[in-house]
Amino acid sequence: MARVYISFLGTNDYVECFYDSDTIDVETPVRFIQETTLSLFSKTASSDDRGFIFITDEARRKNWEDNGQWDREKKCNKACQGLKTRIDLLKLPFPVEAVFIPEGHSEKEIWDIFDIVYCVLNEGDDVIFDITHAFRSIPMLAIVILNYARVLKNIRLEGIYYGAFEALGPAWEVARMPVQKRRAPLLNLISFNRLMEWTVAVDRFMESGDAKEVSRLARDAVAPVLKESRGKDKSASATRDIANALAFFTKNLYTCRGPEIVRSAEYLKCELNKAIHAEGVKPLVPLFDHIRQGVSRFRGDDVHDGIQAAKWCLDHNLIQQGFTVLQETLITYFVTMNGQNANDLVYRNIASSAIWIAKDGTPENEWHGHAQKNKILTKQYIAISKAMEPLSDIYRELTPFRNDLAHAGYRDNCKKAEKFEEKLRESLPKIAALIQLNPL
Repeated sequence: MARVYISFLGTNDYVECFYDSDTIDVETPVRFIQETTLSLFSKTASSDDRGFIFITDEARRKNWEDNGQWDREKKCNKACQGLKTRIDLLKLPFPVEAVFIPEGHSEKEIWDIFDIVYCVLNEGDDVIFDITHAFRSIPMLAIVILNYARVLKNIRLEGIYYGAFEALGPAWEVARMPVQKRRAPLLNLISFNRLMEWTVAVDRFMESGDAKEVSRLARDAVAPVLKESRGKDKSASATRDIANALAFFTKNLYTCRGPEIVRSAEYLKCELNKAIHAEGVKPLVPLFDHIRQGVSRFRGDDVHDGIQAAKWCLDHNLIQQGFTVLQETLITYFVTMNGQNANDLVYRNIASSAIWIAKDGTPENEWHGHAQKNKILTKQYIAISKAMEPLSDIYRELTPFRNDLAHAGYRDNCKKAEKFEEKLRESLPKIAALIQLNPL
């Protein structure tokens, strides 16, 4: 894995100034911001690293090569060193290559730039990007390219630097200032890209229920802060705790951990509420609030939350989990209605058997398993099943769908894929309405 520096060179006649940063001592003024950011990059660089300066033909003539700027007063080219010479003088431990790109005046040229920049990146690169002298739409395009490469090449953005020269005023005014007073801030805008990553990750969570990316971002973001503060930074702790709660909640849904879904939903809501009051996570509060709205449907009741979990599964295309959770929630409802512990496997087996016995009218001497061993209890559940016949009917209707999913369609008369979502979507409101008529 290598580190890569990339930047774009413009065509302006840049004015010499200092670019101040908390992480580098600037002793001499520079015309080109790249001298400062390359020096910053080189502090931890090795010979395996590399740098790329993307230049148009005009940028090559005016700023990459020496003496390229025109002196309007003297009517001749200025005697000035170009960026290539300035980089050579830095004696960096890694090579820096000029890469030619088109002007970007057409859609085709923009796509050509996309391909050229993308192709210099290798799998797993750590990238520092200096956007200061990028022209027109290039900064936006470059951010898109880098995020595209983050997905396809697993690169990591280490820094996005911008030298805010305009903070000093118009270039013509700055040129009249004493050089020692020309001190422009060097900003690292990586946090804005991370906010975009958070947005995409939260959207993925809300659409598919997949919290892995949210958890990864949270862990990456808070790890150095927690290490430095020895775990005492409250905002970092809050972000970490939300990541853990999200992972806990979604794993329970993916694996149909019925009782744990209720507890993990409550835990997640609690952590989200705490994060709203943590100062350091303010930019993320709207995203966290979006998640909180999604889990607000859960209220800590096994049956209610079981139905909501099945609805969540349907909304996030977790169809197999939806059938499992919904059918098991119906069993929980029947057992609870009979005043017994819904977590007891014996009661659950008896309740399930009773639903089929009630429908088929199976004689006592043909009962099997727990039903045969607990005939009095089985009769109680048969009575409940008959009293709640519409719910029992839905339970039985769900069974062939659940079995078909469990056996991956390897059975006679297997169902078409689209039928599963249709059945789940049809069954949920019916069950919710029937249980509403028979409150616990």
